[in-house]
Amino acid sequence: MKKFLLPLDDSIHSMHALQYMAMMAPALKDFIYMLFYVQSTISDYLMEEAQKEPKASEKLKQLEQHNARLGAEILKRHKEWLMHQNVTEEKIMVVTQRRKEGLARDIIHQAYSELVDAITIGRRGFSSFQETFIGSTTKNVVEHSADIPVCVVDGEISAKKILLAVDGSTDSFKALEYLCGILRDDPELILTLFHVQPSLRDCCGIDVAAVQTPEDEKLVCRVIEKADRQCIENFMDHALRKFKENKIDKDKLKIKVQPTKLNIGKTIAEEFRNGRYGTLVVGKRGVNKRFFMGSVSHYLVTHLQNGALWMVP
Repeated sequence: MKKFLLPLDDSIHSMHALQYMAMMAPALKDFIYMLFYVQSTISDYLMEEAQKEPKASEKLKQLEQHNARLGAEILKRHKEWLMHQNVTEEKIMVVTQRRKEGLARDIIHQAYSELVDAITIGRRGFSSFQETFIGSTTKNVVEHSADIPVCVVDGEISAKKILLAVDGSTDSFKALEYLCGILRDDPELILTLFHVQPSLRDCCGIDVAAVQTPEDEKLVCRVIEKADRQCIENFMDHALRKFKENKIDKDKLKIKVQPTKLNIGKTIAEEFRNGRYGTLVVGKRGVNKRFFMGSVSHYLVTHLQNGALWMVP
């Protein structure tokens, strides 16, 4: 049985993540939902100081007990809500613990120790400090979860349409296989493979300064276009084979290729918004093992709104 780790608090952002997982539950038949709450904690310094004053020490112990009860209550409420959404009780685990190394580190440690198959987390929450688009804890979980897929949920999601952004890289293949593996039993699955044709400026291995004339630029662009077309044709053939292997109706697979407009991240986000998708899936790294978080994925995780972004390493 596979596991999804859902770090939760009492925020609306956590509720959005839970709602998304409940919506996807019919397709996730072989998954357990691990609801995880990290309790607020008292610094060791204050605890040591309180040992000198019995009354203060007792008050701090009462505060710790209160934090533990609060965590249990929040998880109980979330568990009951999931059960009302027809997720059976045996598929729900609840875990609460004191904060140890910090929220993000505790979440990642829990994910690795439990060998979970994915982390689903609200874009904001878990911290009084909020960045413009993404909470600091969520950002750290995304950046430091090296081997575990992470799903970042923003807003209320009702659409089950899925957009898989691909570039023909090994990580795109991994994202496709991962997606087919967890959603193959979903009768409502509609998957669009979306490829943005790279421009000259998107090809980081090319010295743009060396392209000095219009003729040079045309020649290089033709080479890029030909190589990209062959790469994506191979990828699409692979996608069709994967659908067949997983007994997924090929009519549920759509393919869309588009030239880049401003940059690849913005083009993907625009397609997601205009196509009214609910879920966007990307590989964490792209061609030549370039870290996606430094470019396309970083843009998407900070700018994608009203959707779930899955990043597959």
